[in-house]
Amino acid sequence: MQKASIYLSMSVFLLVISLAWSPGPKKQFWKGNMHTHSFWSDGNTFPEEVAYWFKKNGYNFLLVTDHNILQEGEKWINADRNKSIRETYDKYLEHFGGVGLDTKTENDQLHVRLRTLKEYRSEFEVPGEFLLLSGEEISDASEKKPVHLNGVDISTLVHPAGGETVKECLRNNVLAIEKALAKDGHPNWIIVNHPNFGWAMTAEDIAASGAWFFEVYNGHPSVNNYGNEDNPGTEEIWDQVNKIRAEKGQDLLYGVANDDVHHYHEFRIGRANPGRGWSMIRAESLDSESLYKSMMEGDYYFSTGVELKDFNVSSRKYVVSLIPAPEVEYKIEFIGLLKGEENAKTLATVNGAKARYKFSGDEIFVRARITSTRKKENPYAEGDVEMAWLQPVRPK
Repeated sequence: MQKASIYLSMSVFLLVISLAWSPGPKKQFWKGNMHTHSFWSDGNTFPEEVAYWFKKNGYNFLLVTDHNILQEGEKWINADRNKSIRETYDKYLEHFGGVGLDTKTENDQLHVRLRTLKEYRSEFEVPGEFLLLSGEEISDASEKKPVHLNGVDISTLVHPAGGETVKECLRNNVLAIEKALAKDGHPNWIIVNHPNFGWAMTAEDIAASGAWFFEVYNGHPSVNNYGNEDNPGTEEIWDQVNKIRAEKGQDLLYGVANDDVHHYHEFRIGRANPGRGWSMIRAESLDSESLYKSMMEGDYYFSTGVELKDFNVSSRKYVVSLIPAPEVEYKIEFIGLLKGEENAKTLATVNGAKARYKFSGDEIFVRARITSTRKKENPYAEGDVEMAWLQPVRPK
């Protein structure tokens, strides 16, 4: 009996050790868009059509972000207001039928009630495959300039907070969104949208906002991603913000790519189409908690077509590897700010599908950018090629 007891104790001990050393769930990349519009605001199709497009085209998650409204409550549209809306309604019936759709006729014109996110999400969501998140684009203005931010996975409507200056307006809205998101446990899931739309925001404005994320790439044709002779592009703004924050010992700003979709029918330059830019979040599972955690840790990249195999950062190096496409060439750049210098610059360039940057100890922050030779299908601007970006890191 004593020997059996010893064997039992040893078995229990080995089981505990085995469980302690078992690896956790393996992380994988999840593809998602976090800026999307529908008939609930100024998009040109039904919300179900929006979800259908992204799911059909290989996305894993989608954030619906109509202007200053959540997809809840009652909202009707006039399907006979113009020919385009009526054609969209007819296509909707072809895809989904009329099940669950409420209609009424007023003055000989057909009116359709938009279904809420709660009503249609179960028709699209599949555990581990596709997830719909509730969002809002809080659309405000100050100094006659647009100030727009996205609240991610938000369940409480946020009203624009206003402010005497763009900087104040931006900060006030971040605080308002944080308060609403705190109820769901994700207070920092806020994206500053298209800073060059209307040339609205400076690096100083964004640095003072307290936001963790901003759109480095936005697929809408009016957002001026590349800047002009008088205004920096969004990548330069990104580095300027992080210079300011690093000098103050604050957290670095992470970037995202979004489509900012408004147009789902006609695909061409000059339309705000889906499929132009997305984020690839490396998380253990496809749920809001895992996605939030990974984004807060900067464990993701964003892309317009380049696909990464892996990336990792240690105390000594920054390593990036790609999944190369046939007959496509790649340039991997490590961009950073060195101590004592005013502007970020390219610190190293590697041609190929894998690169390693060894920290010298003089870097304040370093990020990576990949440029390919493959032309972007339905680009934001003529001549665009597929690219990807990784988050800035502080060498330890």
